Amino acid sequence: MDSPHLYWCSVILIILLPLLWFQWKSKRAPALPLPPGPTAWHIVRNLFQLAKRPHESLCKFSQKYGPLMSFRLAMRRIVVASTPAMAKEILKTHDHIFVGRTVIEATKVFSHHKSSLVWGEHGPHWRYLRRITTVELFSPQRLEAQEHLRRGEVFHTVRLIFESKGKAVNIEQMAFFNIMNVLGKMIFGTSLIDPFNPASVGLKDTIGKTVKLLGTANLSDFYPLFRLVDPQSVCRQMAKHMKRLHDFIDLFIQDRIATKNIKRQQNDSHKDFLDVLLDMRTEDFTLFDVRALIFELLIAGTDSTTTTIEWVMTELIRHPEKMKRVQQELDGVVGLVRKVEAYDINRFSYLNAVVKETFRLHPTVPLLLPLKAGKDCEIEGYMIPKDAHVLVNLWAIGRDPATWKEPLEFMPERFLEGENSEIDYRRHNFELIPFGAGRRLCVGHPFAMRMLHLVLASFIHSFEWTFPHGMSREQMDMRDEFGLVLKKASKLIAIPKPRLPHHIY
Repeated sequence: MDSPHLYWCSVILIILLPLLWFQWKSKRAPALPLPPGPTAWHIVRNLFQLAKRPHESLCKFSQKYGPLMSFRLAMRRIVVASTPAMAKEILKTHDHIFVGRTVIEATKVFSHHKSSLVWGEHGPHWRYLRRITTVELFSPQRLEAQEHLRRGEVFHTVRLIFESKGKAVNIEQMAFFNIMNVLGKMIFGTSLIDPFNPASVGLKDTIGKTVKLLGTANLSDFYPLFRLVDPQSVCRQMAKHMKRLHDFIDLFIQDRIATKNIKRQQNDSHKDFLDVLLDMRTEDFTLFDVRALIFELLIAGTDSTTTTIEWVMTELIRHPEKMKRVQQELDGVVGLVRKVEAYDINRFSYLNAVVKETFRLHPTVPLLLPLKAGKDCEIEGYMIPKDAHVLVNLWAIGRDPATWKEPLEFMPERFLEGENSEIDYRRHNFELIPFGAGRRLCVGHPFAMRMLHLVLASFIHSFEWTFPHGMSREQMDMRDEFGLVLKKASKLIAIPKPRLPHHIY
């Protein structure tokens, strides 16, 4: 056999032998049956059955195989929960078993996963990161003290929209700039983005591409041998975008270290989050950890919230009667002689119902980030094997006809009356868990909800919103684009018309 043939035969054997061994091992009968699921195809198994829209494909599978199902993606066992009851089993009843995280290859770039709050393995370091973030950034006391930051940035964004003088506005882009600047002031003590600066648009693009890569179906996550070659260039692209964001964050870190202000050190009330992190440095909490934590706060805090704002505004513009009802509620509380304030938010019951309904129909993270079974676990008479990759399909839960009447319709009223009126994510009703639940509950959810309601109330109270000229409701593109975050496939462009006296803007 000549050399090229020998080479390729060796490559094929190297690929096939581990897969065949894993297939033989997986066929050994467990003590309890695995959850039902589709028949796996040879070697590639169910990988191509999910296509490009796994949230929809898994929902269809669950209608045939049940609320808890399992299948193979290459060499990985996948278990999917698709109803509130099964989500509760995983995220509450057995959350001590499913507290681990399946780490994807994209997060291993620059060893990020080792310092990650989102992707890090459950343990002392992860608990320390979570405690820092909960106490020093997102505690009720901190959020109350920083209310003026959110208020100032939201009012500034409203002013920019007003100054557009009726020109079409990219809702998602305006919301992103707003939230990014709020986070910038909380973390660094300064705004980060100028909507009219091309460099700012570049920063937004980098964050968007990073989130997209994190949600990419990467062959290297399912076939270990592919990790050597990175066939889809996911890790190579991730390294490029991550370095840009690291360099951006490092500018603030190095400047703060070089110009440490003694007066700020002595007065805790004037410290921003970066000051706090730098003061907490130890051998176990280094500058590498500081940068990684800030990186995740900027990524997670912007893309998910701005996507939800865009979906809410899309649904309200499509349903003008519901937009009118929101505006009537806002006018009844705020009037037309001032802007919306944070203390108004708790009185907006219909707006709150609109946000809930949007979370149900357009869950920000359609498949909650993958959990990992720490040991074998029995649920409903089925065995969830150790190291199984566990997903909760929020998209399917939001369309479960056993839970929701007319599940495909946008009906905020369902949360104001009837059996769904008591459902609230804060009560851990597993019919609606946009931020997850249990020990992996999103640490930033108090900030996200405050920003969501303040931005939405301000946009809706301040302006009438209409389609661009010549577009009808029927022509509006409602397709979504699957990824880590379920984005709107085409950006919402709308025309604002001031509702308030001009001096208020």
